Amino acid sequence: MSLHAVILAGGYGSRMMPLTTRTPKHLLPIGDEPVIAHQLRRLAAAGVASVTLATAHHAEAFLPALGHGERFGLHLRYTREPEPRGTGGALKHACAGLTLHPDDALVVINGDLVSDHDLAAHVRAHVHAGAPLATIHARPVDDASAFGLLHLDGDRITRFEEKPAGAPAGFVNAGTYVVSPSLLDLIPAGEVVSLERDVFPRAVALDEGVRVYREDARFADIGTPAALLAANLALARDHVPSDRPNATSVLLGAQVSPTARVERCLVMPGAQIGADAVLTDSVLGPGCVIGDGAHLEGCVLGDGARVSPGLRLADAVLEVEERR
Repeated sequence: MSLHAVILAGGYGSRMMPLTTRTPKHLLPIGDEPVIAHQLRRLAAAGVASVTLATAHHAEAFLPALGHGERFGLHLRYTREPEPRGTGGALKHACAGLTLHPDDALVVINGDLVSDHDLAAHVRAHVHAGAPLATIHARPVDDASAFGLLHLDGDRITRFEEKPAGAPAGFVNAGTYVVSPSLLDLIPAGEVVSLERDVFPRAVALDEGVRVYREDARFADIGTPAALLAANLALARDHVPSDRPNATSVLLGAQVSPTARVERCLVMPGAQIGADAVLTDSVLGPGCVIGDGAHLEGCVLGDGARVSPGLRLADAVLEVEERR
């Protein structure tokens, strides 16, 4: 058996604007590395040697940032969708250039996902179950209304329910899949197809079925500035010896005045924060400039945004220079 992986990274990142005006959301940082770099390291640690990155929006940005995978210990190839085709269509397109044998396994990950689950154990569970069409990482939640709820018979999925009303507790789809190459036969070429809404429900009806790998591990969909901020603050707290609720993630190359107060913020490379500025619960894109004495709370600043000295802002989203 050979183990391959596909990372689905074609989304527009519209909920991440203005941070994604010039940067794909999958290359936004968690700590000092892009989201996808964390995924590549996890894949390599699980024994994956070959990864295909399925891109679309801002596709040209990935190769300069990631190279061909040498520093992660794997080979990284790129595909680009000619038009958006959904998660299933993107997977089909990405696999067109791969030579897959029937007993191979394919790890499929959404490119804006951060998960601490045991990927190697997930792969083993798929193989030990007889290599069904798909084995989905499932995790328990108290409120499934924002997720895809999985109806189960043991470890076999019997039905998918997308974002059910009434907020029931249960196991939900956590966005990492181990699939058999035969799953690709259920995806028509060149069409817009969703894995979650079209392909997996179709596979459930077949004898091979779709199964779950259960693990309650830390998981985050980095789809909004708030989620990006939370992931960075969690990483910052992981690297301090005691609980620090006001942790801030200041990335290499940012400049913060020693008299500024910055709490629960993500400050990206090239950003500058002036003297006596006060920032809380905010995300600053690369090259932002915060003037002396400015106050920001709950703000998201795109690349190169500028805030004039003394300006006070709350819950603002900035792409251009702000003036008094």
